[in-house]
Amino acid sequence: MKIKSIVLFFIICSLFIIGCDSNTKTQKGIISGVLTLEGQTDYSGITVLLYTADIVPGKLKEINNQYPQLAFPLEDKNIFDHRERTPICSVVTNNNGFFSFPEVVYGKYIITYLKEGWGYNYLFDIELNAQQISVNSIQVEDLTLYPETIVPATIEGNYNFLQNHCYVVENDVTALPTSTLNFAQDAKILIAPSKKITIYGNCSFPEGDDFAYINSYSGIYSSTNTEILNGEGIVYLGVTGTINNLCIAHQNTGISIRTNETTLHNLLVRDCVFGITSLQVNVMEISNSIIMDNKSQDAAAVNNYTVNGCNVQDNIFYNNYISLKHEIVKNTIVELNAFINDNVGFMNTYESTCTFQNNLIDNYDVGVVNSGKSNLDIKYNLIKSNICIHNAPSNNGYNTTNSGWTKANYNNLRANFLAIESDAGYYYPEGPLPLDFKNNYWSVTTVEAIDNLIDDYNDIGLVVGSGVSSIIIYVPFLTIPVQNAGIH
Repeated sequence: MKIKSIVLFFIICSLFIIGCDSNTKTQKGIISGVLTLEGQTDYSGITVLLYTADIVPGKLKEINNQYPQLAFPLEDKNIFDHRERTPICSVVTNNNGFFSFPEVVYGKYIITYLKEGWGYNYLFDIELNAQQISVNSIQVEDLTLYPETIVPATIEGNYNFLQNHCYVVENDVTALPTSTLNFAQDAKILIAPSKKITIYGNCSFPEGDDFAYINSYSGIYSSTNTEILNGEGIVYLGVTGTINNLCIAHQNTGISIRTNETTLHNLLVRDCVFGITSLQVNVMEISNSIIMDNKSQDAAAVNNYTVNGCNVQDNIFYNNYISLKHEIVKNTIVELNAFINDNVGFMNTYESTCTFQNNLIDNYDVGVVNSGKSNLDIKYNLIKSNICIHNAPSNNGYNTTNSGWTKANYNNLRANFLAIESDAGYYYPEGPLPLDFKNNYWSVTTVEAIDNLIDDYNDIGLVVGSGVSSIIIYVPFLTIPVQNAGIH
């Protein structure tokens, strides 16, 4: 009786294991479809590439979910570039335009289709959850490639960048003051290496969550991961207005502003040398944008130079080398931005004046730098860095009590090494210059512990060749975090 019971037990267990194995077996299916070429009857020779989806970095998703007011839409379609990734597989259409990917594991995918001289397009949100799906049944987009259009060297009057069409800037382009450039959603403007578009006229852009795309033409027909050479970018000298709903990538300077009273809104600028620059501008705004992966150590992702009146608000700076730099910039407010995973967050230099408030700085080498006879008021921020604030020396003369001060109050400071490094030099005959760093939360609660987080006159003494250094006045200090510090 016992033997029969044991045998029966093992039979039941075996059946259970077999059942579990069948249920957990990897499921595969077929993704197929039909693509066309405008004006042709033979649709062969279109290369079709399959990629895994969900490529938005997890940290970006986290920040976007935590702070929904930073409202740029974080989706695969706004950051995907087939040249930066290796496809799972590649096929070519037959003369009927048919393609098929067999034996594809259930999941979410991105499809690229391209043909030299005909441009390229992407299909997003392809989810395989059945034995076979056709992209034609689940995509409302036009599954047609159109011949490349070469953008003329000179544009006047209306010029339309149409939806799903590819436009090639193979030589420098000048849009005259009489011109209007109309950017449709999903229009692709591809700038050849070292070439640029200079705009003197008007522009219109997509609305809502629709975007036009400006990228490099380099390697656009590559079917494997490849090096991308930068275009020169866009120089905007047009009329006063708003530049919005553009995704710009792989340029030496994504967009260079030379026009007063310009608003940059709802942009994604990535993988450039300079992402955004402004020069000799009165009144500008950068808002609700993502500036990411601009990694040059010699350039800032956003560099404003000789600007009077600038508001930088509700942006995400992600994975740059230097996120934001101001040089000779007056009357500036930098607020409600997230600075994530960069080397240097914000640099205020060369006689600039700025209020830096209610920002998040997370995972930086240096959070905030002030130098060069610049004045910087730092308040109500959450700063998590190796060095939170650096009051730095400069090569354009000594600071004074009126030109070159750094003030910081009501911040939450979480330093891995130093909360404050203050080695700037001052003309101040009375001794070390006192700087107001009162009422901050230092993540430690004793005088001794706070002293260990500060490098100032008490540590370095006189600054050789630069006058005296400063002393950080931090008492009174807070023993609990500031509730409304950071993005709110």
